[in-house]
Amino acid sequence: MKDKGTVLSTENDFARVEVACLEACKDCSAGGLCIGQKNDRGLLSVKNPLHAKTGDLVLIDIPESHYSKALILLFGVLLFATLAGMGLGYVFSPVLPLSSSESSILGVCFGIALAGIGLSRRFKRINKESLYPQITEILNKGGIHG
Repeated sequence: MKDKGTVLSTENDFARVEVACLEACKDCSAGGLCIGQKNDRGLLSVKNPLHAKTGDLVLIDIPESHYSKALILLFGVLLFATLAGMGLGYVFSPVLPLSSSESSILGVCFGIALAGIGLSRRFKRINKESLYPQITEILNKGGIHG
């Protein structure tokens, strides 16, 4: 999804952009990153590879397909870890001094914990690469450009 906004401030490789909230804001995949959705304006932190300045009117791209893929990965891995942990806990219950249901619950906890650690590391890396909205074009330069 592409949207227009005005750069309010910049810091390093990121910019704070104000966008008008429309009806589409309810279904926007960047809703978790947007501040002030209840007003008529939304504030997004976006990647700023074009080095836009304060006051610039910019076009931002919100990578909805990347969000969908990330959600499928997240829930798929958690489901697999839950089932695998439960199965392994049940299989190893004769070796453990626990009942099969207790060892299955223990296996689920370990499976989810390990999956959570792996997913956390992966999402920290891919969030910086592809999940952040990004400025793709400067439509109108503001007064700060010399």
